[in-house]
Amino acid sequence: MKINKIFMLLGLVGLLAACNEDPEYYKLENQPDEMHVQSSVEKIILNKGIANETAITFTWSPQSSPVSAADVVTYAIRFFDESNKTDNITDLFDVGEACQYTLTHEELNNIISRWVPAGQQVTVTAQVLATVQNETKYVKPASSTVNFVVSGYERFPEVIHMVITDDASGKVTVQDLTQRQRGTGIYEATFDVYPCTYHFTTTDEPLPAYGQADGEQMVYVTEGDVTEFVCDEIGTRTVIVDTNPEYNDCRMMEIIQLPNDKMWIVGMGTSVGWNTDTPEGKMTMTGGPREPYIWSWTGQFYNVEDAKKIKDDSPGEFKIGLGGGWSDPFLYAPYANADPATEHGFSGPRLQGDGGDNKWVVQTSGMYKFSVYLLADDPHTTFEPVE
Repeated sequence: MKINKIFMLLGLVGLLAACNEDPEYYKLENQPDEMHVQSSVEKIILNKGIANETAITFTWSPQSSPVSAADVVTYAIRFFDESNKTDNITDLFDVGEACQYTLTHEELNNIISRWVPAGQQVTVTAQVLATVQNETKYVKPASSTVNFVVSGYERFPEVIHMVITDDASGKVTVQDLTQRQRGTGIYEATFDVYPCTYHFTTTDEPLPAYGQADGEQMVYVTEGDVTEFVCDEIGTRTVIVDTNPEYNDCRMMEIIQLPNDKMWIVGMGTSVGWNTDTPEGKMTMTGGPREPYIWSWTGQFYNVEDAKKIKDDSPGEFKIGLGGGWSDPFLYAPYANADPATEHGFSGPRLQGDGGDNKWVVQTSGMYKFSVYLLADDPHTTFEPVE
């Protein structure tokens, strides 16, 4: 009996000692770089005259699998501005099982033209990622990088000029359109319009020019006459010209103007709570340069029951702020307690006293993307679940 008690006591001590030990967590090991990617050039000046010829080639050695020599290894490559890795970075380009990737002058110029002006040198990092295809074990991708210096040519001019002829007086004026995002070839300006005709030039010379082809479509004219676009509208309009081949169009739109060029979401129907103009509640312009009238916020929304568990203060509600605080304009629900999933209108921009403090009320908690479309002829919202 004494011997059994001693063994039981020793077992208990061992168990307590084991409980006091730090837990061991599984760690994904970094794979050593076996690729050692190399660039065919260390420095290059891109040339528009040979746009479709090879500018640079990247080669690397095969990466092995730490699990099985029979595993297939695939590769992808991406590029980023060495001085601004957060904002100036490309998507991944799939390479498959090949150990080589080539860019033409035009392809490389299209990448860097969004980062720096034409002629300005930029140090670019090329990163190759190797992914092991194993069905039973995940292997952390191996990485290999190489830097090179490049300067490009002008893909799109910094501005284009809208040449406007007043219908009433015949007076000719020029309105400059600029790119919201460098290197996109999409130009924009917001100003007051009146009945007139207009076309676009890329220099101070009459030609070459963009004229009307059919409807919103443009034609690039290098000689001869330019067919004018016609404007019959009066008031503030946004003109967006997309010179990319897949669109090549000109659109004149009435976009609801934001008082401070910002939007933010607020309310206990969201994870932001009743905190005004916060980074967490900031809505971003998600439509890109072609659709700058679309703004969105993606995050956690709470219905009344779930919001009460956090704070019983107008639970489930939210609205959209357009200034710095409560005394500034807001966008409101079309009526009080509107369900954002089914009611897609909105009221505003306006102050609370100009029509009531109507808020949306969330019916089902979850992650959603709430978007506002600021087109004056089709103002609406969307409320889409996010998986």
